[in-house]
Amino acid sequence: MAWALALQICGGLLAAVAASGPHHLDILVTGTEEEDGTHTYFMIAKLDEFVVANYRSDTQEVRPTQQWVKQAVGSDYMQELTHRFQRYEKGSKVHIKSWMNLYNHTAGLHVEQVHVGCSLRGDVLGDQKFQYAYDGEDFINFDIQQQTWVAAVPVAFAQKLRWESHKTWTQYVQWYLKEKCQQTLKSLLQEGKAILAQRVSPKVSVSRRDAPDGSTTLSCHVRDFYPRPIHVSWVQEGGEILLETFTGGILPTANNTFYKWTSLELGPASAMHHYACRVEHSSLPEPSLNWVSDKTDTLSPWVLAVLIMAGSMILVITVLVYAIIRRKKKGIAESGYAPASTKS
Repeated sequence: MAWALALQICGGLLAAVAASGPHHLDILVTGTEEEDGTHTYFMIAKLDEFVVANYRSDTQEVRPTQQWVKQAVGSDYMQELTHRFQRYEKGSKVHIKSWMNLYNHTAGLHVEQVHVGCSLRGDVLGDQKFQYAYDGEDFINFDIQQQTWVAAVPVAFAQKLRWESHKTWTQYVQWYLKEKCQQTLKSLLQEGKAILAQRVSPKVSVSRRDAPDGSTTLSCHVRDFYPRPIHVSWVQEGGEILLETFTGGILPTANNTFYKWTSLELGPASAMHHYACRVEHSSLPEPSLNWVSDKTDTLSPWVLAVLIMAGSMILVITVLVYAIIRRKKKGIAESGYAPASTKS
């Protein structure tokens, strides 16, 4: 009874979250300096969870993902953004070289990340951020309330002094956060309200794999749904709600929808019952029950190959991130600095 009530409440919350704000505009930038000196630069702009524009080193152009995005901000502003990000790309290379010197890094792979954003609930301006990170950790951010740069680590104090003594960049950041970000967000919300209001129902697939020891693993893959909020759970025949064994986060896909995966491991005795993957989403008139077949699934060779390739890519990325963080920490230790956290 308690579980049923909790699920009803959860379903109501999903609908409320999808319908209400706040709405966010986020610009996410990554600049990478490789060991051979090659510099790559990439930007994506997101309205809530919808990618609206991007910039890449190979295109040298800010490109909207949909025609309505260009209509919302205007062709002239898109052209202005292209020129700005061409300059930002050059500035990113300068930043990384400068910050390498601050950390006494002479070579290797290093990364600059920038997160700029603002939010609105109705006409009320919410969170505002202009943050920089170096090699995956906070470096410096702008405090909009105090109107000053805040160094997240001691070595960033030199950058703080540089930007506060040469006020052109700081004044632009203040103007962007106070005015332009909010204006752009409002324009995108007005032009894209039909897109943001859309409801795309999830596609659900369930599978079962039996192990030689009599245990069973059930999997539920939920894909191509929008908006993001969703609740996925396992139900045993008779209505009992079960806690999943493994679950993945809600991940974005290339077509501006989302994906979620969860699994349930059962012992030999429990495997005799029937189970369903229960999915609640604002696009559905009521929760869907997707019953698992008694037939076990087998992986075809091409699926296995895809999984192996995906696992290899994850391993490469993990090793790369570990190497960056380890190199960064080594640089801090050698320079005598310890990271200091700040509240942005």
